[in-house]
Amino acid sequence: AGAGELLAALADRIDAPIGCSMMGLSAVPADHPRAVGMAGMHGHYASSKAKAEADLILAVGVRFSDRATGDKTRYAQHAKIIHIDIDPAEINKNIPATLGIAGSIEDVLSALLAGLEPVTRPEWAAQVKEFQAHEAAHKAPFLGSFSPYDVIDAVSRRTSPDMPVATDVGQHQMWVAQRYPFLKPRTFISSGGLGTMGFGLGGAIGACFASGKRTVLFTGDGSFGMNLNELATAVSQRLPLVILVLNNGVLGMVRQWQTMFYDKHYSETTLNRATDFVALAKAFGAEGLRAVDAGELEACLDVAFRTDGPVVINCAIDKDERVLPMIPPGGAIEDLVLN
Repeated sequence: AGAGELLAALADRIDAPIGCSMMGLSAVPADHPRAVGMAGMHGHYASSKAKAEADLILAVGVRFSDRATGDKTRYAQHAKIIHIDIDPAEINKNIPATLGIAGSIEDVLSALLAGLEPVTRPEWAAQVKEFQAHEAAHKAPFLGSFSPYDVIDAVSRRTSPDMPVATDVGQHQMWVAQRYPFLKPRTFISSGGLGTMGFGLGGAIGACFASGKRTVLFTGDGSFGMNLNELATAVSQRLPLVILVLNNGVLGMVRQWQTMFYDKHYSETTLNRATDFVALAKAFGAEGLRAVDAGELEACLDVAFRTDGPVVINCAIDKDERVLPMIPPGGAIEDLVLN
């Protein structure tokens, strides 16, 4: 509904933090003082914890997927829920609502703002700040000297707020959702819900065509391998795509589950592929580059952001990097693993 500014105004009016589902990212600027980031299985501790401790949740255009809620029987047990959605079928579908409001989010938020007086909740605001401080103090370190956040931060320093950023599916998708500072609506292009590995390159091509802007794709070696044939389209159309392959040589998200929950019984996740993505990109007619540390990446990005056509940068990261925080499958916020 393009109602991000109204949502931020409502949060200011009632002195409330703003958490997002993954697909809600970019609706409110990441640097907004009330934004506490993504909630859910791989969300920020402060965002998930604030939901768990709230006494009222305004659920605006969300579907309460299991990745956002964890164990539904233990979800937001102390909270009343006001669920606002344009589709009445969404209300009470996954989580019972105390009050359901079916309608355009723009209309509903405008009406709420018209009827609410400003209020402050200093104790709650201080509690949310404590959640954020706890997360910062217990953040898990990355294993390798060249981390996924290094890649994301280096790219974000070069992008403009209105530049589309696409992802494939897997660990890199969650790292981007956690870390990338989305500032403008609809700049996050990602496949939510179906785990569609291979979505990213097609999504980035579409976003580049539609916006007319240079577009960034974060992908993994597993996802990129699913649909890399579309490099031919990107090259033939001379699309300014910057493609970062976070290459750990494994199917990282499944390997993480096998490590954490299956006693390191690895099956079909160590690929041992000999594919040289740099050579492959050049074979398609794109530019291919390689980075094994932050210094090499900066040099690669210098080339990528002044090249007219697509550029593939192969970024070598450790095979055992994990996406944390994580709520274990079937768990709730009380079970969250920070490090």
